[in-house]
Amino acid sequence: MENNTCMACGACCAYFRVSFPDAETNVVSGRMVPLDMTLFLNSTQRYMKGTQGITPRCIALEGKVGFRVKCTIYGSRPSICQAFKPSWENNIRNIHCDRARGSYGLQPFSEY
Repeated sequence: MENNTCMACGACCAYFRVSFPDAETNVVSGRMVPLDMTLFLNSTQRYMKGTQGITPRCIALEGKVGFRVKCTIYGSRPSICQAFKPSWENNIRNIHCDRARGSYGLQPFSEY
């Protein structure tokens, strides 16, 4: 996670609902998102506490958005978090990243 541009951002963790399959809280799945940090969304999905509502912020996010942040469960974060990439990583724009950053007054990551 060293030199990760996300460590100076965190906007996605405080903008979107983080929902994922319930199985990701099960040791059998090979993932172990901490159960006590989640709530049921429906019979097959869970979400990270703090991300459901008008001003979402994941319970696992530590620090100040736009300055210095970290995910306290980085090694066992949900698959949706693992799949989320910052804009222009591998030369691919992520408009969801841009939107989350913009909501905090942060400029989109540059293509260059």
